[in-house]
Amino acid sequence: MKIRALVALAVLALLAPLSAQDSVHNTPVVPVPLAVPDLEVVNQSGEHVHFNSGVVKDRVAVITSFFTSCTAFCPMTQERMARLAKLLRSRMGKDVVFVSVSVDPANDTPVAMKAWGEKFHIGPGWTLVSGKTEDVQSLLKSLGLFVDVQRHQSMLIIGNQKLGWRRVSSWSSPATLAQVINDIEKGLPQSAQK
Repeated sequence: MKIRALVALAVLALLAPLSAQDSVHNTPVVPVPLAVPDLEVVNQSGEHVHFNSGVVKDRVAVITSFFTSCTAFCPMTQERMARLAKLLRSRMGKDVVFVSVSVDPANDTPVAMKAWGEKFHIGPGWTLVSGKTEDVQSLLKSLGLFVDVQRHQSMLIIGNQKLGWRRVSSWSSPATLAQVINDIEKGLPQSAQK
């Protein structure tokens, strides 16, 4: 029992600095110049679509990376994203989309992604994508989200090709992420987002 308590305290000690940084006023939101290719990907329904023209479609995209066999960081990120989706409600799929890009395309088939999405109650406006390994790796690299399957990405990307892109910590609160989305839609420059 003492070991569990010590582990819990250690986890809280590690997460405390992240929580302290997590507010609209001091979460770093970094504009990044990205050239995201319109590569073909496959979604959780098995449909082959192009990333920019078929998934993002000039809407503000919140993009994360994941893999379906992940049991640690990915579920925490997806749970935070699910809370953001609840905040955005009717905007999901209309002017805002979530896109989770697999870092393990060899194993993340449409069937695996669909089952994973159902486990996390992923709803309308949230697309899980995978595809050919070289295409997915190229896409992840262009987004600055490429990592080895054994590592986890602690950042997400928000924006689109037209309005620009922002890099934000995936530990940011749903309220902070919603504010970043709103600022991007209004065309506010990075300096005005403080």
